[in-house]
Amino acid sequence: MKVSLNSLLRACLVSAFVLGISACSDTSNNNDNGSVEEEITVRSLPWVSAQDFRLVDDLGREISVRGINARIEGLFDVTFDDGRTALEPIPEFTREDAQAMVYQGFNVLRLPINWSGMEPHEGQFSQAYFEKLDEVIQLSREAGLYVLLDFHQDAWSKEIGEDGAPLWAIVPPPEELLEGPLEDLGERRFSAQVLAAFQGFFENTEGIQDRFLPVWKHLIGRYAAHPEVIGFEPMNEPFVSHFDPSQQSLYDFYYKLLPAMRELDNRHMLWMEPGVIRNYGISAPLLAEPFPDSNIVYCPHIYPLGIDATSYEDWQTWLATNFSNMRKEANSWGGALVLGEWGTHPDSPESEPYIQAMQEAADEFGSGQILWLWKEDSQGSWGFYDFDTASNSWVLRDSAARLFSKPYAQAVPGKLLTHNFDPQTKVLEFSFEATGNERAGVLLYLPELWFDGLPTILVNGSTIGYERDSSSQRALLDFDIQPGTYSIEVY
Repeated sequence: MKVSLNSLLRACLVSAFVLGISACSDTSNNNDNGSVEEEITVRSLPWVSAQDFRLVDDLGREISVRGINARIEGLFDVTFDDGRTALEPIPEFTREDAQAMVYQGFNVLRLPINWSGMEPHEGQFSQAYFEKLDEVIQLSREAGLYVLLDFHQDAWSKEIGEDGAPLWAIVPPPEELLEGPLEDLGERRFSAQVLAAFQGFFENTEGIQDRFLPVWKHLIGRYAAHPEVIGFEPMNEPFVSHFDPSQQSLYDFYYKLLPAMRELDNRHMLWMEPGVIRNYGISAPLLAEPFPDSNIVYCPHIYPLGIDATSYEDWQTWLATNFSNMRKEANSWGGALVLGEWGTHPDSPESEPYIQAMQEAADEFGSGQILWLWKEDSQGSWGFYDFDTASNSWVLRDSAARLFSKPYAQAVPGKLLTHNFDPQTKVLEFSFEATGNERAGVLLYLPELWFDGLPTILVNGSTIGYERDSSSQRALLDFDIQPGTYSIEVY
């Protein structure tokens, strides 16, 4: 992504940008430093960790993830320097994108990054790539948007698929290098050389899995002290089922990465997916024993394939079973649950019942959800924004805003108990149990699209006053939090 000032002011802005990038590039591990007391605002990004199968910030609030994936020019690496045609167009990412994501209700950017961009030649890290990554993280932080760093791959590598590993990390070496335009991704995913590359990596042929550790550690070390980075995901949609139905080789890969991560970083969450076959099914194996670290997130994807469901009730039944299984799977791992990818074309007439049922199931089973995709002018063009060739510009899909940008509680003191938004009545209801030791109040996303004017908020039946930030559509409620249960109604 997916995806004039006077001289004195310009100089000030450049200086501030350089200082920000310098701070973001600090490779020291300051995990144990005491936090500095800062004013809590609608854009504050405190540390977040997984506790008791939930996401909890350092202020004592449970966090609800509503995220978006974005492929970004300069980070989603699908170009070649040997004359081959690029695979597909990738949108740029600007300050306006980060701000628009927040305005549309997203609080996490799942950012696909590529090993091929970070380490194009073994042992040589690309300074330009990491500076671009610094820039995107800084823009996101300023907007009030967490960033999940996702080592992304699809069909293992741009050299033989869409994106992922560098050429030197394809073991065994490919027999044929491919190029764009990318019109055969489905075939590439199951080609012999892609399947062999997955097997070579997970079986550590020629030590290739061990040779992944330097870039893993380099990335973690660079951002270990940054709370706006909500975690690290070592591989998108890992594929092992064709040679290891037990998935044990995938689990062993995760076990190997943990100590390398904790040597540098004891605060960030490790986000882990099951095998990619889970995307299209309804369950994945349970772990016999929890993962040996509790600060983790289990983040499967859902892309229904061959499901005989058309109505809201059909999807409600199917998704209830799926989410129930996902919750059991996450519990077996010992982690929080976030749906790392899901989506459909927002303009499709069949999309609305599926989207509503998905959102309600995620609420019911306490799962975060990260949508695919922000902007896309290729493949299925599922983007939140559509590319208009006539004006050569990106246009917000009204259907996407209506279906995805719905009111919700982004953070609640203590433990979230219930949560539901009814699009028919336009009423948001949720409840939480507080200890009284929390250090910040309820954070809400209240889009104007769903309310006529400033909505009324009742806390245990009593109306409270508040202000809504117009640029983020967020509201931070300021009322005395005592130990007990709170019921909130917004209409």
